[in-house]
Amino acid sequence: MILLIENVKEQDNTYKVLFCRMCNVGFTVPFPSQTDLSSLYSAGTYRSVNGKRFIAMVETGIYLARILRKKRIENYIGKGRILDIGCGRGTFLNIMKQNGWTVAGTEYDQIAAGSIAKKYNLHVVSGNPKDWRFLPGSFEVVTMNHVVEHMTDPERAIDECSRLLIKGGLLVVAVPNIKSLQSVFGKHHWFHLDIPHHLFHFSEEGLLRLLEKYNFRLLKVRRFDLEHNPFGWLQTLLNITGIRKNFLYNTLKNSPSRNRSLSSGSKRNLLATIFLIPFYFPIALLLSLFESYVLKMGGTVEIYAAKS
Repeated sequence: MILLIENVKEQDNTYKVLFCRMCNVGFTVPFPSQTDLSSLYSAGTYRSVNGKRFIAMVETGIYLARILRKKRIENYIGKGRILDIGCGRGTFLNIMKQNGWTVAGTEYDQIAAGSIAKKYNLHVVSGNPKDWRFLPGSFEVVTMNHVVEHMTDPERAIDECSRLLIKGGLLVVAVPNIKSLQSVFGKHHWFHLDIPHHLFHFSEEGLLRLLEKYNFRLLKVRRFDLEHNPFGWLQTLLNITGIRKNFLYNTLKNSPSRNRSLSSGSKRNLLATIFLIPFYFPIALLLSLFESYVLKMGGTVEIYAAKS
C-alpha cells in the first residue's frame, strides 16, 4: 500500500488516497460514514430533484452523448432488457425505452429515484445492491457509467452485475483512471478525483482484474471520451493555475447548484477563467488525445465485457 495523493481538503475534512499495488485500486481515507454518504447524495445536493445538474447547453451535450452510448451498446446487442446502475437524470434509460428496450434503473437516494421514475415512467429502485431485489438473469445489458467509484463495495456491485446478467450478457463500466496522465500531473488538483464522492480510485488494470474475478471476458476498452476527457484536462489546468477549485464546472451547473457552489470572490475567478479558456482548451484536447491513443492511459476508461 502506497500513499498516492495527500492533503485533499473538502468540506472541512482532509483526505488522502492510498493505492494498493497488488489490486491496482486506490482508496479514500478516511472513508465517509453512512451518514455522510446519505448527506452527500441526498436529493437536491448532488443533483437537483429532477436529476439535472447543469445549464441547458451542457444537458444537451449530455443527451447527445447518451445517444452515442446507445449506438455503441446496440453494436453488441440489438434490443433487450437493460439495467442502468446509478441512472442519474434518467435520460439514458428514457432514450433506450423509446428505442424498444425494456429498462430499469437504480439510484442511491430514494427521493431522487422516485422523481426519475415518475418523470419518465421508469422502474427505478433505490439503495445498495442488497436492496434492489432483481432476479438472476434479468438483463441482457447492465451499465455503470461513472458509478462504481462511488460505491462502498465495488466487488459486491460487480458480483451483482454478474448475477443479474444472462450468460453472454454485456456489462459496460466507465470510471476515471487514477493512473492516467491527468491524474499523475494534476494530483490533488485533478478534476476527476472528486473526493469525498469517489470512495475508490480505479486504474484500467485494477478494473479489468475485478471484472475477470467475477467471470467477465473483455470485449473492448475505450480510453477516450469526448464528454469527460478534454474537460477533465481543462478543469485540471485551471485548478493548477490557482483559480478556485472546479470553478468552471460549478459555473456550468443549474442555478440552485451554482448558487450553492459559488460565493464571494467569484468575479476574479470568472475573469481569469474566461481569459485562460482559449489558451487551455486546445492544450486540453491535445493532451487528452495523447494520453488516450499514444500512452493508452486515458483520463477515463470505459470497458465492455461479456459474462462468461
